[in-house]
Amino acid sequence: MLQVSDGYPPAVGGLERVVESLSKSLVEYGIPTTVATLSRPDAPPVDEVDGVSIRRLDGLTRHLQRFAADSGHYFHPTCPDPQLVARLNELVAEFRPDVVHAHGWMLNSCLSLRLPAHTALVTTLHDYGLVCAKKTMIPLAVPDVMCAGPTMRSCLSCAGDYYGRAKGTALTLALRESRRRLHRVSMFLPISGIVSTVSLAGIPPEKICEIPSFVEDRIFAAARETPRPAFLPAGEFILFVGALGEHKGVDLLVDAHQRMRTALPLVLVGSARVDTGAWERTGDRPVIVRTGVPHDEIMAAFAAATVAAAPSRWQEPLGLTAIEAMAAGTPVVVTRVGALPEVVADQVTGLVVEPGDPRALALALDRIVENRSLQRQYGRAGQQRARLFTASAVVPRVVAAYHSVCPTVAVGA
Repeated sequence: MLQVSDGYPPAVGGLERVVESLSKSLVEYGIPTTVATLSRPDAPPVDEVDGVSIRRLDGLTRHLQRFAADSGHYFHPTCPDPQLVARLNELVAEFRPDVVHAHGWMLNSCLSLRLPAHTALVTTLHDYGLVCAKKTMIPLAVPDVMCAGPTMRSCLSCAGDYYGRAKGTALTLALRESRRRLHRVSMFLPISGIVSTVSLAGIPPEKICEIPSFVEDRIFAAARETPRPAFLPAGEFILFVGALGEHKGVDLLVDAHQRMRTALPLVLVGSARVDTGAWERTGDRPVIVRTGVPHDEIMAAFAAATVAAAPSRWQEPLGLTAIEAMAAGTPVVVTRVGALPEVVADQVTGLVVEPGDPRALALALDRIVENRSLQRQYGRAGQQRARLFTASAVVPRVVAAYHSVCPTVAVGA
């Protein structure tokens, strides 16, 4: 098994965590697994962790790091990287995998590989990167509304505004060209219904298998057993976990926090980006910002929180942090965007509000904060629902998808 991913730990993020968990789970299934990912200055080129062989590869993409949204993530373009293709072909020749499973825009290099006749190419769609050069399907002019396209004209304009005209044009045109080669993919694994609908128009239904991202089963115990992190305020608080950017609705949450009837601290935990604001403040409604928090401490923070918020502005492809909050037994308030309403059951595991409305978000947070019975009710229901998104529930579905395109892959090993 060869997993190919733009990022892998020590890179921090939802995609990286999912690919790491999947790779470790496959090894536990008895499926030898190698991960190929972009090289990093803070990690060795060859490594082995938890039985997973890791190869970090140099490519021409190393010159494109300045295009990444934050310094912790490395950028693969929407076209093949010739140097990476050569290195990946070497790995394919060395391991002769049954399946090459691509994650992120490294798929564009995988589409140029010389695969053995028995090897299937599978890709998980973690976002909208198959059709959108920004991966978000958000037009800059109206960030709370999903793009009605894509069309070549609108994409060139939008990507040009975001990246600059030359780079945006190059990424958009290369993305359009890459779609002409998608027939080489044996199976597409979109992580939600919204990702499938937006990204896979024209793809034969038999080549689509919707499988959500997942969390490790151990996080339920980590939430209970990890000591309360020292950076948390005493008493009750509201928690946000995720990329500290406008697309995640942090500005909206900070605004709503100031409008609430109840004055609780707001804790923002995540990775800094170029658009991270100066949100930290003191006073009777303090805002605490922390980056670089270990994942077990994040789960302990979820367990300690009164309520968690995921007020995204962009069309969330799934919402792993909402799942993690539910796993910790904490109610969640989310916006009605992307797959978040698929994950959080409104008035069952939390509350769903309309996007871009700080008043509605404040009212929903107050409703939960002021009602301990509701907190317990939503918390219990959330833990049950979160188990639908665990490795033990989801990884067998991934292995079955592999088996459907390559019968030599063992099922239920």
